[in-house]
Parts: sequence; structure tokens; C-alpha cells
Amino acid sequence: MRLDRWMDLGGVSCWRLGGRSVHAGSTWQTRVSGEVWLWLNHSGEGVIWGAEDRMFLRPGMYAIFGEDSEEKWRWTRLPGDHVAEVVVISRAWMARKLGESSRLVHPRFAEWLQGGGKMAFAGLMSGPERELLEGLQGMTGRDPGESLRVEARVLEWAAVRLFRTGRSDAGAGFCHAIRKRSDPVARALGVLEARLSEPMDLQRLGKECGVSPTHLSRMVKQRTGLNLREHLRKIRIAHACELLSASGSTVTEVALEVGYQSLSHFAKAFREETGKSPGEWAKMS
Repeated sequence: MRLDRWMDLGGVSCWRLGGRSVHAGSTWQTRVSGEVWLWLNHSGEGVIWGAEDRMFLRPGMYAIFGEDSEEKWRWTRLPGDHVAEVVVISRAWMARKLGESSRLVHPRFAEWLQGGGKMAFAGLMSGPERELLEGLQGMTGRDPGESLRVEARVLEWAAVRLFRTGRSDAGAGFCHAIRKRSDPVARALGVLEARLSEPMDLQRLGKECGVSPTHLSRMVKQRTGLNLREHLRKIRIAHACELLSASGSTVTEVALEVGYQSLSHFAKAFREETGKSPGEWAKMS
């Protein structure tokens, strides 16, 4: 099962994932720079993850992520049937299409268009995503007129998602998730990723991020809905999934490598994050 590109318009490209997976494991990875990846997940379950973010996708969900510093992103699949349409939109193409109208889009997205940054958001598909998904599914890239249809559908999606400013509006979710690289929250999550096998030291973390530990904890919770320990658990378990899928390590060895000294604590955390035991996950690989 592969992620195949079926159209490239020089600023917008369309990709398709389809097939059945018997085992869990990584299907795709790439470095993302100066572009937005819009992942429309029709069926199948898996995790999209970068250095600082984890997004678990179920059928009927979408994810949007972008970066301007060559960060590597991966898709780790679970067993089952997988169908997804993926649209990659360059920042330069979007800025060119919007022109002067860029001042009318969501302020966070306007900042991203001008100076880059990072976004990572996942949620349930609503009308704009479902219409884009259904429109793309009928295309193959062989019809000469499809290039215009693809561009029109992408711009129609953008018109709904980007030209909003309120927190309750259609684009508020991922637009409010856009952040600059200097953001203390992004910095904190990056440090947790780099030191996932170490106990979390909140005092040290706050000092490295340039804010007080209390303020950092509050910022992370308000921004992401999860506290720092919950993020660390997600990072550890996501890495454990990779190790169990790709190596011959035992469950005990993996638990120790991702920072768990207690096998029972590791098993509990693993099941709460994935719905399966470490042993069950290893057998699927």
C-alpha cells in the first residue's frame, strides 16, 4: 500500500492512498517545508506524526499540517482497509491565488502566508472536507479538464475554511493551531520528543522555553487540551508503536527504551492510547 501522486499542478498536488493493510507499520514519510498537507481520511485508522505533534485519524476525519523547516512527518497505519485523498498546497501558490484578499483571511493563516510557521490540526470532516473528498475520488488525472476542476475544488474549500476570523467559525480550529517556531508550547513539545526516555523535569523545561513552569503548563493545556504529562505519554506510546512494528525488541525492552520502568504502567498507558496491549500490537506487525 502506497501514497501515490496522481496530479501535480505546480503548487497543488493530489495524492491517493488505497489498499488493505494486514499489519501495522509506517506507510509514508516525507519532509514538509513551505506547504500544507490536507489529509482527507475516508477509511482506515492510523497516526500522522511529526517531531512535536501526534494526530490519530479514524474514518471520516481530516488532518492539516504544515511546516517551514524541513520537519519529517510520518503516517503509521493500523490493520484494515485504507482510503484517503491528500492535497498538498504550497504557501507560495496559496499566497499568489489570494493576492490582496489575503488580508481578509484568518489572521493566523495570513501570518503563516507571510512568514511561515507551523500548523497541526485534526478533526471530523464537515461539509467542505466531504465535498472536496467526494470530488477528488472520481478523478484520475488523465482527463485534461481535471486540472481546472481540482484547482476550483481546492479554492472552494479554502474560501470556506480560510475567510473566517471567529473562534466558532469554520476555519477557527486549524487556523488557531498555527504557531511560530519560537512558540514556547512548540518548544516544550519538541523537548519532550527529544527526551522521551527521561523523567519530565518541569522546572528545567520551563527554563529552556523561557517561561515559568506554571505558565508553561497553563499554556500547553489551553492550547492543546492536554497537559504536559499527557503529551509525554502520547509521544512515548507513538514511539513504542514504531519500535514494536519495526524491530525485534521485546515488550520489556521497548518499555524501557521509551521511559517506562514499570511494565504494568507501560501496558496500561499503551492500551489507553491505542486500545490494544503491546503484545497485541506486536503480533499485528
